[in-house]
Amino acid sequence: MALFTLAKEDFMQGEFRGDFTRDTYDKSKHFLRVLMQQGRVQLDADFNEQTSILLNRLQTLAKDVFGLQGGPEQNCGFEFIATEEQINNINNINEQEKQKLKQLLQSEKYLIGKGNYYVDGILCENEEFVSYFHQPDFAREVVDPCKVQLNGATYLAYLDVWERHITPIEDRDDRKINIREVALGGADTATRSKLVWQVKLKQLKDNQDIETVAKQVTKDSDYFQSVLGQELLKPGKGELIARITKPSSTGMNDPCVIPFNSKFRGAENHLYRAEIFRVSPANNNNQLSFVWSRENSSIVFPIVTSTENNSSVLVFKLEHLGKDKNSSLSAGDWVEIIDDDYVLGNSDRQLLKLEQIDRIENQVILSGDSKSNTLLPEKHPLLRRWDSGEVKVNLSEVNNKWFPLEDGIEIQFPADTQNNFYQVGDYWLIPVRTATGNVEWPKRKNKEGKLEPQPQPPHGIAHYYAPLAVILGNPDKVIVHDCRRKISSKDSTTVPVSTKANSTAPVDTKQNPTQTIKEFNCIINASWHHDQVLEATLGKEEENSSNIPDDQLFNLKSQKLKDLFTKLGIVIQFQKPVRIDSLHKSSVSVLAHTDNVFRGEVFYILPMKVEPVQVKKVESKSIRWAIGTDVLDSNVNLITEVEPLTNQNNGYTEAVRLITPDDWSQKAVFNQSNIYQFTVLLHGDWILNEEPLFEEENLNFSGDLNKGIITDALRQQFQLKEILLSQNIILVTEKENLKWRLVDGGKVYILTKDNNKLTVSKIQALDANNIWPGVPERFSGNGSEGGDWVSIIHVKT
Repeated sequence: MALFTLAKEDFMQGEFRGDFTRDTYDKSKHFLRVLMQQGRVQLDADFNEQTSILLNRLQTLAKDVFGLQGGPEQNCGFEFIATEEQINNINNINEQEKQKLKQLLQSEKYLIGKGNYYVDGILCENEEFVSYFHQPDFAREVVDPCKVQLNGATYLAYLDVWERHITPIEDRDDRKINIREVALGGADTATRSKLVWQVKLKQLKDNQDIETVAKQVTKDSDYFQSVLGQELLKPGKGELIARITKPSSTGMNDPCVIPFNSKFRGAENHLYRAEIFRVSPANNNNQLSFVWSRENSSIVFPIVTSTENNSSVLVFKLEHLGKDKNSSLSAGDWVEIIDDDYVLGNSDRQLLKLEQIDRIENQVILSGDSKSNTLLPEKHPLLRRWDSGEVKVNLSEVNNKWFPLEDGIEIQFPADTQNNFYQVGDYWLIPVRTATGNVEWPKRKNKEGKLEPQPQPPHGIAHYYAPLAVILGNPDKVIVHDCRRKISSKDSTTVPVSTKANSTAPVDTKQNPTQTIKEFNCIINASWHHDQVLEATLGKEEENSSNIPDDQLFNLKSQKLKDLFTKLGIVIQFQKPVRIDSLHKSSVSVLAHTDNVFRGEVFYILPMKVEPVQVKKVESKSIRWAIGTDVLDSNVNLITEVEPLTNQNNGYTEAVRLITPDDWSQKAVFNQSNIYQFTVLLHGDWILNEEPLFEEENLNFSGDLNKGIITDALRQQFQLKEILLSQNIILVTEKENLKWRLVDGGKVYILTKDNNKLTVSKIQALDANNIWPGVPERFSGNGSEGGDWVSIIHVKT
C-alpha cells in the first residue's frame, strides 16, 4: 500500500486493506518501468509498482486529453436524464429504444445515460441506461423521487469516483468467474481493485440562477468543489506523523533485555493502519476518534448466519476463524460489522467487543450498541478485526500529544488548526521493519539540522468528483442543465493543407470531405479462415478414396490438408495491388510447429513456392467460432479458386499463393507426423505497393533531383496536392534522370520520369495487424511502415 503520497492527485489511493508489504511507487522518481533480472528474488512490491507506473501514465494521458472531466462526443456517458425531451435528443438509439426509456423514466423518475466519462483521467464506464435508484454501486441515498418535480427544489447532480479493494470474499457471485481458484483448495491469492462510480445529488439554495451555476461548475473546478462543500470532499485535509520512540524505562538492569535506542520492539514486520473512525461535526471537527490495526485491517471473517439475541448482543456463525493465532479472534477483541452497503454508503460506524467464542461451531458473541440491519449473504457480510478500541482525540487540546500504538510506535495529529479537517475513513499506512527497528516514514531536517518525521496527508480514500447537471423542478416540468464536457473528435484523420509553405493548418473535412488520408493497404480475403481447424484423421468419406497416395503430406491422411497445400495453396488477397518483387520467401512464409520429445516445441520454415495469382472464385462458408464458453455460428468468404497471373508487365499483383513445390514428397520436413499447427506469417513492412499521387508535365527537375535537391517549385507542387514536406527530407537517386526515392520521416515517395512527365507515387506497406474476419481493425504504421501479420491453422489429431 501507498506510503509516500506527494499529493492527492498524483495517483489513486483507494480503500485498500490487503495483506501488502508496501508500495514503493514514488512519482517524483520518474521511473518508467520495473525490470526483472534473471535469478533474482521477485517481490510483490515490484509488480505493484509496475502497475502503479502504468496506471499513472494512462490516467495522466487521459487527463491531458480530457482535462479534469470530459467524455467523447460520440459516446459521452452519465447524462442525468429527467425529461422525455432529453431522451428524444439521444442520437445513437432507435425509436423503439426511446419508447422503452420513456416508460422507464416514468416509473423511476431519473435515469443515468450509458457511455464513457473521464474524471481526473479515470475512465468511468456505464454499459446501459440505468435508474438513478438502481445504480450498480448505489450509495443508499435517501432522496424523494418526487421532491424535484413537486417542490421546485434545485439539485446538483455529480459523479463521485473512488477505488474499492475487492478480496475473494466480496467477489462471490455464482453467475460469474470469481477471483478464488477452487483448484487450489481456496488458497488466498491476489486481490483486485474495483472502480466505483456513484451519481449523487446535493440540494442547492433555491434562489440561485441555475443556468449561471451550471456554466460556472462546468468550467471552474474550484467553484464546483465549493458548491459541493468541504463536508462532502474526501479525503480530508488533516495530517498525521508517525515515529518510533524509546520507552520511559529501558530495563537496562535486566540481563534478559537487549539494549536499544528508539527501536521498534515487535517480533515481525507489520503494516500498521491508523484510521479515522468517527468525527463530531457538532464540535467543528475538533473531536474525533481513531482505531488502528497492525495488519492493515486485512484480518476479516466472512459471516455465514447471524442471530440477534437482544439489542446489545449479537451472535454470528463465521465461515472460519483464521489460519493461525495471529489471524484469529480472541475474547476481548474489537470488531466491525461490514457489508457492501456499509462500504458503499455513508453509514455510521460501530465498534463491537467480542465476548465469547466457540471454536468448534465457529460462533462468536458480540456486545455493543449495534445498529446493523439484517445481513444478507449477497451483500458479502464479514467481521473486520481491529487491534484497538476507539481512541478519542480532542484536536483543540492535544497540543502535539503523541498517541502510543504498541511496541514503540507513536502517532501525532499536528496542532495546525488551519489544516485539521478530517473525514471518517481517512487512513495512514505505517510500515515497520525489524531489520531497521524503525518506521518507514518521510523525514525532513529541522532548524537544528536533525531529521524529524514529516506530517503526511491521508493515504486514502481518494475520491474524485465531476459535475453532471443542475436540476430545477416546478409543478409542470423539470429543467435540466447539462454540465458535462464533450470532447469532439473528427470521424477521419485529416492532412495539413495551406497555401503557405511549412504551414500545418488542418483541413476542415466538413468543407473538404475528400481531403483525408487514404486507408492503409490490408488483407481482405484468404483460402482459409483465421484459427481454422483441419482434421488430421481419415474421415468416412475418404476411407475408400483411391486418390490419396501412400506418401501422405505430413504423414497425415487428410485430403483437405493436402488440397490446401498442394492444389489450392495458401492464398492471400490484398485490398490494393502490391509489388511482385516485394513478395518472396523472406516476406511471406509458412511455419510448421511440431512437438519434439527431446527439444520440446520446434518449428520449421516450409520451402513453399511464392506465386502471384488472380482470384477467380470466392465462396461463402459456414464456420463456428468458440469464444470462451460461447459458440458463434458465422459465415465467412473463402477463396476457392485461383489462376496464374497472366500479365505481370506492370509488376503488381492483387493476391499471392504459397504452394508446396513439385518435389514436396522428397522434402524431409513434409514427412513430419507430429505437426499440430501452421503459422502463416507476412512481414508487412516488406510488402509494398505504390499509389500514384500526382503527375506533372513539362517540368525539368532532373538536374536538381540528381543532386538531392527538392526545388521550391516542386515543393509547391506537393503542397498543392495537400502534401507538406518537412525540411529534413532525404532524396536518393535510384536511376539517374529516371527514378528517385524521397524519404520524409516515416513516409516514402517514388519519383519517376518518363519523357518529360514526372510521376510522384507514395509507397505504402501492408498494415499487417488487420486480421480478417471478425477481428476488429487495428491499423498499425503510418502508411509506409507496417507490422507482422500472423494467422493460425490448427491440425487436430
